[in-house]
Amino acid sequence: MLERLFLSVGLVYCLISLGQVVTHRIVIYFKNELNTLKDNSILPNKQAREESTVEECEKNIPYALKDHVCELRKYIPVVGDDMDKHMQCVLEVIGFVTDSGEVKVNDLLSLLQKVDSNVNHAANVKKCVTDASSEVSAKKANTFYTCFLGTSSSPAFKNAVDYNELLKAGKMQSSEPFEEKRVAALIKEIDDGLCN
Repeated sequence: MLERLFLSVGLVYCLISLGQVVTHRIVIYFKNELNTLKDNSILPNKQAREESTVEECEKNIPYALKDHVCELRKYIPVVGDDMDKHMQCVLEVIGFVTDSGEVKVNDLLSLLQKVDSNVNHAANVKKCVTDASSEVSAKKANTFYTCFLGTSSSPAFKNAVDYNELLKAGKMQSSEPFEEKRVAALIKEIDDGLCN
């Protein structure tokens, strides 16, 4: 009889322990799944960017860069975390990168081809995307930007950035063809208003 009692107590203990282990493993499994969903941006884990134009990015520019806006508008990069934040804002609002700094390769290549079809932009994009891919999300956009300014695609890239800035600001319509002289004149008006 005593043997049966010990056996029953042992069996109950084993069942309770097994239940705890299974429950613990289920909790761990669902926590991991939730983190995976967040990492893959299926679940919202960031607030949407409040800026929607380059002008708004410049109004909200980090304090350390306030005196460098005119340099930045001339595509002179500045090193540091503040530049990383600013370029993430600019390249995101003009539609060249995602909120995690990943380059929207097809969108960028399409516009670069429209601006200048005589350059092998795909090779330059690939090189700079590869450089940026080793960085954390906060540095990807600026790493790509700085790299791309050093390629043969740089003039077309500057024109593409300016063109999309004007589109986002409502100063040009997407139905209008890219015209380098017009883009340059409209950007000069903006630059003159900010920098003179």
